[in-house]
Amino acid sequence: MAAPFLPEILTMTSRICLSSTHAWQGENGPPLASSAQAVACQFFRCVLHQLAPNGIFLQVFQTQMKMKIRHHHFRSIAKALQDFQDLNSTSPIYMVCESLTSKKSLPIEQLPVIFRNMAEYLNLQCVPTEAGVGLAVWSQAMQAMESLLRQVIVIMPSLTNAEYMLDIMAATLRLNCVPKTLLDPYSKIMAYCVQHTNLEYQTLYELCTLNIRSFSKDRDKNLLCRQMIFEFVQALKFKSNIPDHNLLTIIGFVLLDAGGTLPPGAAPGLPDAAPMMTTNSADCLRQYINDVIDFLADFHTLSKIKNFKNGQTSSGLGEDTLGGVLKGAVAQYLALEMSRGNSRDNKAVSRYLPWLNNAPSSLQQGPKEFTECVGHMRLLSWLLLGSLTHMALMQRRQETHSIPTPLPQQNSQGTGPAASVHYQHQGVTYSQPVPQEASCHIADHIQVIFAGFAEQSKTSVLHMSSLFHAFTLCQLWTVYLEQMAHNTNSNAEGSTLGVLFEFWAKVTPCILQLVSHAKPTVNKDQPQTPLDFQTQSANSKLSEMVNLHFLSLLEALKDTNSTVLGKLLPMWSPVLSSQTQLSDTLHVRLQNVRDYAPDYEEQQTYKSEALLKWLQRLQFKMGQIELQASTATQFYSI
Repeated sequence: MAAPFLPEILTMTSRICLSSTHAWQGENGPPLASSAQAVACQFFRCVLHQLAPNGIFLQVFQTQMKMKIRHHHFRSIAKALQDFQDLNSTSPIYMVCESLTSKKSLPIEQLPVIFRNMAEYLNLQCVPTEAGVGLAVWSQAMQAMESLLRQVIVIMPSLTNAEYMLDIMAATLRLNCVPKTLLDPYSKIMAYCVQHTNLEYQTLYELCTLNIRSFSKDRDKNLLCRQMIFEFVQALKFKSNIPDHNLLTIIGFVLLDAGGTLPPGAAPGLPDAAPMMTTNSADCLRQYINDVIDFLADFHTLSKIKNFKNGQTSSGLGEDTLGGVLKGAVAQYLALEMSRGNSRDNKAVSRYLPWLNNAPSSLQQGPKEFTECVGHMRLLSWLLLGSLTHMALMQRRQETHSIPTPLPQQNSQGTGPAASVHYQHQGVTYSQPVPQEASCHIADHIQVIFAGFAEQSKTSVLHMSSLFHAFTLCQLWTVYLEQMAHNTNSNAEGSTLGVLFEFWAKVTPCILQLVSHAKPTVNKDQPQTPLDFQTQSANSKLSEMVNLHFLSLLEALKDTNSTVLGKLLPMWSPVLSSQTQLSDTLHVRLQNVRDYAPDYEEQQTYKSEALLKWLQRLQFKMGQIELQASTATQFYSI
């Protein structure tokens, strides 16, 4: 008869149990003998012990209560059971799991509330971590939890709020009581949550670092992180579909571990600086580096992302911008990994970009070679974009004087190995995936495009965009070498700029030769035919197209405060008007470039902001060009 009043009775008793008569007692201090607190604790012991066979713990954990009330309940239960012989603080978890597994079918609608309350019971440090709780008791509770989770995995598609199970995983790992056999259901829960829930950075960080701390073997301590990375790579290969928020959160998670970061606002919830403890996520993704390169090299990537995400809600990014941001972040990771592997004889370049030193000659050039050259330039452009983005973000961090704030270390139990420290975060390092010695080879690839564009541009839709990719690579390589020169010692700056001038000495004649196609070949002895006018019109359009791209390049160098622009502008200006008369609009744009007077103080104050804004605009343009080319190939065969 008193059962309906039991929740209210326990609520009132929990307030008394957690109160203290004197200030020196504290909430967790032992109650005074014969005090109201001692009587309340004894009442809890009697009720829980007598009603445990009747499922009192399951009733408590499946009851929907306000947060403050249930927190009082859980702390009171743990406090009452601390020095009780028949039950201890882990008994509620064990009995709840046993009660659920003994049922013929799990209560699907009540499981989210139960899991949330179990996670809060463990996260509130209700269960003490000192030696008072025996390992045998934990073993019994973990076996019961393993049996429950293996049943839950089967019905996970029917569950709501599956992220509560991640909180349980983090809480048990924090207590350092997880056996190896429990890692298998944990990894399956992680895989499901990556695909169907919105992950938070802090949750991922705790799971990975606590997993590293709890186990000694690499196979065990990196299992959760490897599972998360595997699901991410499957999404990059379009074999599975995960939420937009998770795509950006995971790649941001990896970048922070590798020494990089996402641009501000790309993924809400990411810290500005990497924490001190490594998660090994960058190492886990390294084995999929070839899949990363394939993702960047495929010009259908953005179209596939748009189709996959069609009709889904995104995290503040439109369907046209998500792919570009994701591709730029993946490119930044590749740039960091290649920089890491270039420590000796530039082995990373020869391993991942073997074609860089072998540009096709003019005699070998055909539609196939031209297409491959365009693909190589697109991949190289994304790689340089990722490297420059990392440079700009690191400069921005230095300018704002942001000091990395390490996350508080978790309380540990036992002798589990501690997570390693990010030594590369102690100082700022810039990614340099492509050495400056490759400048002549890059110029050779660009020369192939300029030499064959007039003939090959009409063969396919992809070839039509080759001119954009060639000029984009010129922009990125120029800014890349300048940033390398400015971020290194003064002795290397002169040689780097010399390499850059040599690069433009090879590329500029090719641009001039391409523009020269606009000059019609007219025989004075014969009258012009309609074909001559058509040829002249086509050549004029080609010249205008080259002028537009070249002028955009000059404006890009102006936006990035390039020093090369002022030195080479007298040589570049005649190229624009060598064969055709510039329109009024183009003439005004060119004059603005000529009249631009940089503000030295503003450059020093907002140096990284100008570079970062230009990179984000260029990233969007590159994404849109690839998206348009991919869409057009559905109607025109390559």
